[in-house]
Amino acid sequence: MTEISVVRRPVEWLKAHPFAADVALTGLILAICLPMFLTIDLEDYPSQRDPDLIGGVLLVATVVPLAWRRVAPRLVLLATLVATVPFLILDYPDVGSTTSSLIAMYTVAAHCERRETTIAFGWSMAIMLPVLVAGVISDEENLPVAGVVGNLVIFGTAWILGDAVRNRRQLVESLQERAETAERLRAEEAQQAVLEERARIARELHDVVAHSLSVMTVQAAGARRVLDDHPGQARDALAQIEGTGREAMVEMRRLLGVLRADGHDSPDLAPQPGLDDVPTLVAKWNEAGLPVVLQITGDGVEVPPGVDLSTYRVIQEALTNVSKHAGTAARAAVRIQVGDDAVELEITDDGRGAAAAVTAGGHGLDGIRERVALVGGSVECGPADGGGWRVRAVLPLTATASAGTPA
Repeated sequence: MTEISVVRRPVEWLKAHPFAADVALTGLILAICLPMFLTIDLEDYPSQRDPDLIGGVLLVATVVPLAWRRVAPRLVLLATLVATVPFLILDYPDVGSTTSSLIAMYTVAAHCERRETTIAFGWSMAIMLPVLVAGVISDEENLPVAGVVGNLVIFGTAWILGDAVRNRRQLVESLQERAETAERLRAEEAQQAVLEERARIARELHDVVAHSLSVMTVQAAGARRVLDDHPGQARDALAQIEGTGREAMVEMRRLLGVLRADGHDSPDLAPQPGLDDVPTLVAKWNEAGLPVVLQITGDGVEVPPGVDLSTYRVIQEALTNVSKHAGTAARAAVRIQVGDDAVELEITDDGRGAAAAVTAGGHGLDGIRERVALVGGSVECGPADGGGWRVRAVLPLTATASAGTPA
């Protein structure tokens, strides 16, 4: 692993610094070609010119522009061709001049638009082809026709490879852009779902607070009527008003923590559901074909209205997710533990929802988290031991003012 990391670091650095990588490539080509040019044995090639200063300068001129090949691809191709043509016309031994032109051609095809690369290929062939044809016609050169065809094929191959690399890069960029767009849309949909859930919770909490205020009004009127004749009953009524008022204040703090959207839907005048309605909810799911086992312990403890409502909604949403994602043969279990300090919920199933609930793109889990956070509780959602899905939530019975701000 250490050897791989040592090799990977320079490669990653060169990818992050393309100009430095091109300079290194240029230096490597010069380090190989220039000594070969100066020490080449021309006994087998008597028609070629001996290496000299002019040839060395032309060879360097064909290679050095490659350092800017990704900065100005077409200019670099033109510069290498302009230096390569006199190098070949003067009959210097070709030890790398055409290699520079091939690299430049590949770079143009890989980094320019298709129309620009096609035009660049056309005028580069217009420059090279007369030189190659002159080599065929000249008695001194005696270049075979196969050599001309071979050079054209090599240049065409360099162009095709560069064009393929450009197409692949554009495809990867397009797929990455689509993935980012899809992720952004998913986040926006999730945020919209959270806002809609908050608006729904705000309406429900409004009903809870309104109910508490109505009870306080009735109790206050009764205490006023019996204050003179039955002061003990009046004190009991005032104590009930105090308790109800404290509960209403807690619910009001939660209500203020919700971003309520202005809607034009008509309000639901039916009583808000709670723990007492969970058996009915479970019975409906059993009738609908989803086997659900219900277990409730500690149901004699008094639960505040907001927590009572949130408990019902969490169970309702969790069972809805089971029906959507767990599969037709799944079974579910609902366990409710009402303690002195909190209501603990656990909804499990034995279906395939462990994967489907995450990948289906719904927002049921977001709604559950939002509702539990609004009463100052905590929730855990994830795969259950042995398969299936598990939702566990703890809803405290004594909320604080900060409970109205969801995590």
